[in-house]
Amino acid sequence: MLLQTLSVENFRNLLPQTLEFADGVNLLYGQNATGKTNSLECIYLFASGRSFRTRKEADFIRRGETFASAEIHFLRAQTQNAEQMTLRWQKTGSQNAAKRMLYQGCETPRASEFLGIFRAVLFTPDHLSLIKGSPEERRRFLDMALSQLAPRYVRCMNEYLKVLSQKNNYLKKAMHGVPDYDYLDVLNEQLASSGAVLIRQRYAFTERLKAFAGSFYTALSAKHETLAVRYLSAVGQDLGDVSEIAEKLTGIYRADRASELRLGRTLHGPHKDDLAIFIAGRAADWELTAAYAAAVEEESEDSSKAEKKAKLPISEFNARTFASQGQQRSAVLAIKLAEGEIFKELTGEYPVFLLDDLLGELDAERRSRLLELIRGRQALISCCDRAAFPDNVKAHVLHVSDGLFRPE
Repeated sequence: MLLQTLSVENFRNLLPQTLEFADGVNLLYGQNATGKTNSLECIYLFASGRSFRTRKEADFIRRGETFASAEIHFLRAQTQNAEQMTLRWQKTGSQNAAKRMLYQGCETPRASEFLGIFRAVLFTPDHLSLIKGSPEERRRFLDMALSQLAPRYVRCMNEYLKVLSQKNNYLKKAMHGVPDYDYLDVLNEQLASSGAVLIRQRYAFTERLKAFAGSFYTALSAKHETLAVRYLSAVGQDLGDVSEIAEKLTGIYRADRASELRLGRTLHGPHKDDLAIFIAGRAADWELTAAYAAAVEEESEDSSKAEKKAKLPISEFNARTFASQGQQRSAVLAIKLAEGEIFKELTGEYPVFLLDDLLGELDAERRSRLLELIRGRQALISCCDRAAFPDNVKAHVLHVSDGLFRPE
């Protein structure tokens, strides 16, 4: 997939213009608050349908204006067919805006029809929350990736969230009354049906991610460590097909009934699952010593647990707890690169890589390794300091100042 142009009008602080991109590496550099991140955000909207910075559509419209528009042209790698996508926003109030989505000039009323046409992988410094943040952040990562790969996933997610809201509202009402168990059974069956699809697809994606991310992390860390990921769900790790997962979910909801009625919320399901991320070493003495010390500090009241952690045959520890800042950043990069490989495996072409404010966060050695790993892919890399980009790497360079991009 090759992004050729981005045209914008009244989008945030960007001046009306058409940006042209080249195959390979595109470097976008300039001072902070000049438009680099805004341009990457705009491009990512065509892939994900959602911003990574705001939930309000009105935020995209330049201050003082009533509308904004953006359009991309891109080529398919296999067919070389030129394709066009357009987004338009019209203010409907001080805080709201209506959005229109067009593909090849024709309106697409549903997001599920718009997503998956253009694909992109995004990295921003905020994505360290994938390691350090809550399970919600990791579920969002899985959902955003799968939304670009499978329209059915978007439909099932919307259905699951709708039924989950209905069930939780009923549970809150039933806390102080006589519950209708038949009605709860109907909601649980609907929840299990759509939830099973989400779990199955998330699990399959994670299994692919495991192989690719481990390989990329090993390369970024100069073969000192590797990365492991695991999808954690109440249905366990021994997953069958969608019908078997739905049956397991139904059983879990049945077992949870009393607790859910007491607490007024659904306790298990895809909305509670997590993605565990581990840094896995080779059980060197220094690593076990460090892990043991950390485990003792964490669980000083239970030395048996600490000793059990320290004596794992292969040292595998949660990145959120044990990884350094550099390890965490490398882990997120490895996961993002792996996401691109999965797209390539399932669709036959690489997505566009959008790497925001990345180079300043890496030392020179890791920069070189990263740029080597993205060879053969189209990447848009933003940075403040032009000198942070290696001179020996060929790139199409765009300098941005006050919302206007100029090629060098």
